[in-house]
Amino acid sequence: MAKMFSLSAKKSDIKELLYVSNDPDTAGNPSTLQWNDPQTYIDVYKDNHKNYWVSQVEGTKSRRHTIYTHNHETKKRLCHPVNGRPNFYEFEDSVVVACEGDGSKGSILIFSKDDPELLKEWKVNGYLWEVEKNNGTLYVSCYIVEEDQAVLYVIKGDKKKRVNLGKNIAPTDILCIGEEVYISAAPILNGDPKKIIVLNNKEKVIREYPLSISPRALYHVENEIMVYELDLATGKSEKIVYVDLNTGQQITHTIPNSQVVECTSSSLSLLQQDSKTLFTWDHCNRKIVCSKKIS
Repeated sequence: MAKMFSLSAKKSDIKELLYVSNDPDTAGNPSTLQWNDPQTYIDVYKDNHKNYWVSQVEGTKSRRHTIYTHNHETKKRLCHPVNGRPNFYEFEDSVVVACEGDGSKGSILIFSKDDPELLKEWKVNGYLWEVEKNNGTLYVSCYIVEEDQAVLYVIKGDKKKRVNLGKNIAPTDILCIGEEVYISAAPILNGDPKKIIVLNNKEKVIREYPLSISPRALYHVENEIMVYELDLATGKSEKIVYVDLNTGQQITHTIPNSQVVECTSSSLSLLQQDSKTLFTWDHCNRKIVCSKKIS
């Protein structure tokens, strides 16, 4: 996953960096008003070009948000009103902002990091779940309530293609390995199906891996995929599964109910919010090798 790391308000002086405009007609133009209420911003991000990206909500009950971009070199500031909360993803050549919309239709905004400037906007149906990019192709997963259909949108250049993935499933994560695309599918209700769907570079389903857990996230660890659980019914994450890419063999392990902080080739970092404990899970030994309290 390529979601951007959110900065704290202390790390970015938002009052000096940003300006606010509530006029949709000024989208893509420099903002002219001072940032009057910094408490209404949701996220602050900094990309690897040192540009800042900020989202602000217009009101507590509003779906309207505004994205602000701040060019590190030119100091140019732009605003882009959008519908639905934005989620930011950074890739090598771009920042993609997935806006949730009203649940029936969302939008995907593709920005250049060089300026940063809006390059293209796409509309997608359903609830947005995840975004990934591989070899110049953008993948967006959604669930369309009216159709009870999980969908993958494939965006290449100026073309958008819809691929139906199945019913009664939420397409919770996207992982690209070589030319193949792996999509985790969790049941909308209790029960099945729980699986990983594998597509080739022509967006054809070539195989599936049934799973014993409800998958939320996928991570590539050497010749395996590590599947992180999220039970949509209980909200708990207490298991991980390693799936061998060559044989399909699966091994399940129990972990503390926690959230993934980082996954590397050697270990998995897990944070248990209630106890404020950070766990380190070792991929080789398949056990927790370190735990420490954090403030």
